[in-house]
Amino acid sequence: MTPKTDAPQAWERAGWSSTFASLSYRNFRLLWVTTVLSAGGNWVQQITLSWLAYDLTGSPVQVSIVLGARTLPMLTSPLSGALADRFDRRRLLMLDHLAMAVIAMTFAVVVLTGHLVIWHMYVFSFVSGATWSMNNPVRQALVANSVPREMLTNAIAVNSMAFNSMRMIGPMVGGGLIYLVGPGLNFMIQALMYVAVVISIIPYRAEYSAPKRADRPSFINGLGEGFKYVAKHPIALSTMAMSLVPTFTMMAFLTSQMAVFAAEDMGDPDGRTLGLLLAAMGAGGVMGTLLMARFSRYRHKGRIAIGGGFGAGIGLLVLSQITVLWLALIVLAIQQMFLMSIMMTNSVIIQSTTPDELRGRVMGVYMLNIGFQPFGGVIAGFIVAATSVSTAWMSGALVGLAGVLLIAIFAPSFRRFAI
Repeated sequence: MTPKTDAPQAWERAGWSSTFASLSYRNFRLLWVTTVLSAGGNWVQQITLSWLAYDLTGSPVQVSIVLGARTLPMLTSPLSGALADRFDRRRLLMLDHLAMAVIAMTFAVVVLTGHLVIWHMYVFSFVSGATWSMNNPVRQALVANSVPREMLTNAIAVNSMAFNSMRMIGPMVGGGLIYLVGPGLNFMIQALMYVAVVISIIPYRAEYSAPKRADRPSFINGLGEGFKYVAKHPIALSTMAMSLVPTFTMMAFLTSQMAVFAAEDMGDPDGRTLGLLLAAMGAGGVMGTLLMARFSRYRHKGRIAIGGGFGAGIGLLVLSQITVLWLALIVLAIQQMFLMSIMMTNSVIIQSTTPDELRGRVMGVYMLNIGFQPFGGVIAGFIVAATSVSTAWMSGALVGLAGVLLIAIFAPSFRRFAI
């Protein structure tokens, strides 16, 4: 489907002027605004949850479990992807964020009234994660429905830039609010941001979507088509592996223990240092997405993903040996820049090679890698409880580097992949 559009031929521009070319498309601009709002709520939530869990229990394992409960529902993302291919994606996104708003406001009341106990955090994290598992496949599919195929790499990069900008700003705001007024207000802010998403997405139209199949299979059979597609296509299968390895090791080990690192290694349990560390992660993500948007026409995506894997692993290895805050912030930003290049490149590969009628389901299968993150986080928590954050991060880095090396050696088609 090639609809008419009055957007300029943005992809023909050269140099840095083409970095934000996808924003010349109205529907993508609307979606981009909702990404800013949704991601802002997400990152305010993450810093507040990790701080609350450590403040309430003082246990690195409990922090891992609470954050893990938030990502565990991503294991249901294939179901969300199947829904995204079966129903109107815009309406699904609206309903999902309405549910997020209600859940966040309810938890805000629990925190503000002083009734919070640890099982409340388990339930809130899991239910919030369930709604987020719907958001990811639907939103990624809508990115591809907002721009022509030749703009897809740029659109994914610019959309990820919105997410990571909030990853930088959200923790600073969240950490500051924890210090100044306590955590309860943060959850009210999340609820308001999710309501704003619903309002912003109303005018959106999926201009570059394929028509729904008249002979579409049943829901169960359709769900299986996503897994079958991945199993039959070596590039898709290798991309899944290239996402799972850094997520299970580097990302899980790093994010699950950031609150412990801030409190014990950096000597600040009040939330301010944690906010700075998470902001540095966001800054690195922005740098990575900015570079990916600028060089979106570079064809050798497999090389980018593998190179990013080695960079992220070495970065985490270096970070595990640092005890000075300013140096940790710099190394963390660089490490996240490499990590973001992996995730963005893998997303581009999957979306560029998947037919639109299967895109939601295949993205749902792809998002399974995030669902496995809690298991890595819990392993990291036990290592920290027995030894230290430094040892856990070093272990995650070394295992991750070994996994990337194996993919580079035994998946030559992925290493040579260009689009």
